[in-house]
Amino acid sequence: GPESGATQWAAQNSYEDYVKSDPQFDYKQTCMSDNMPTLFFGEMVFKWFAEDFEELSGYGMTLLANSLAEKSDWSQLYIADNIRAALNGKVKAASATYYDDLYVDFDLVMKVLRRGSAMDQVKVWVTNEHQHSGLRDDGAGIVTKLAAMAKGAVH
Repeated sequence: GPESGATQWAAQNSYEDYVKSDPQFDYKQTCMSDNMPTLFFGEMVFKWFAEDFEELSGYGMTLLANSLAEKSDWSQLYIADNIRAALNGKVKAASATYYDDLYVDFDLVMKVLRRGSAMDQVKVWVTNEHQHSGLRDDGAGIVTKLAAMAKGAVH
């Protein structure tokens, strides 16, 4: 879309800029000492992953990752009018939102799902029963609950 562009390894670039201003977050330093905190990067991808993780090397993964980082012609991801139209009778939807999810900002999720938004017809299950790995931990239970919520059988 008009506001999209190539990521050009945005997570790695942001990290490197951050470490320049605050060296205590340099993983090369923190991994050398038991007295330093363990750094947690979450769901970021760095260019050097294909070199450090054998599972990501070969099979063109490095070429693929670089191609994705340079791709700049992404289409618009969310089109509010299309979402709204789909949820007005055609599609029933429910979501699980984990209050203390380490990767997903709860307040931003609530903003996306607020009344008047394109997704305000989505039934929301806010829970701390699971974390970001909920589908891996109890996929059948979560999907069963969400399906029942979407059908209106569980409120």
